[in-house]
Amino acid sequence: MTTVLKTEDLRKQFGELTAVDDVSIEIDDSEITSIIGPNGAGKTTFYNLLTGVLQPTAGSIWLRSDESGGDGGRNADGPSDGLRDITDAEPHEVAQAGLSRSYQITNIFEGLTVRENVRVARISHEETRLDFRSRANENEAMESEIEDILDLTGLTGIADTACDTLSHGEKRTVEIALALAIEPNVFLMDEPTAGMNPTEVTEIVSLIRDLDADLDATFVVTEHNMDVVKDISDRIVVLAEGSILADGTPTDVLTDERVTEAYLGSDSA
Repeated sequence: MTTVLKTEDLRKQFGELTAVDDVSIEIDDSEITSIIGPNGAGKTTFYNLLTGVLQPTAGSIWLRSDESGGDGGRNADGPSDGLRDITDAEPHEVAQAGLSRSYQITNIFEGLTVRENVRVARISHEETRLDFRSRANENEAMESEIEDILDLTGLTGIADTACDTLSHGEKRTVEIALALAIEPNVFLMDEPTAGMNPTEVTEIVSLIRDLDADLDATFVVTEHNMDVVKDISDRIVVLAEGSILADGTPTDVLTDERVTEAYLGSDSA
């Protein structure tokens, strides 16, 4: 097992409110980790800290990155080989370092086709700018990479369809394709089945399993659908009032009386 994401004593305060309270966690590349908890537990704030949307009040964040050095973190030396400090990094620097995210509310370019959406995401990941005199779709190497992403996510058949005509489940899949276009080492998925019907839930769960098997990326998921959590998770971390309440296998965590009281007994479960 290799640690790909690590936080140490991570804390975020908004005035007198502590939304994330000294969270220390290590994510390994060998497992899908689900982070669950009742509304207000700190899950979204935690994700926002990891991705640079919010800056922490205290603590640090480390990411396994293919890059060495760079100006995205406080320094280039991690607590162990291959981990980079991204605590103070901006969102685009975090993405370039290899941390990608999909959102609870679909976040795609509705006016573009599926292929064009993936192309935009792929261009944003390129280190070199395209020649202003050339057309993006004339870059054969990039177009081949885009085709691979479309095939991997099952979107080839609707690649030239405008996204504003897609179903909710298809749009969520497009968003996953956009996140994969930056070649992440770690992929944070925020409520991937939110708003989906049972058929769409089954399809997205199958896609997550396939991607986990086929890619080097490590998946971290927040999810309210407990059937999905039990289905895809190797490990579950429970947040409550900004702190880690439980951490372990699905069997251990979902039978923990503290978890039952804090989360599983709520209406959202």
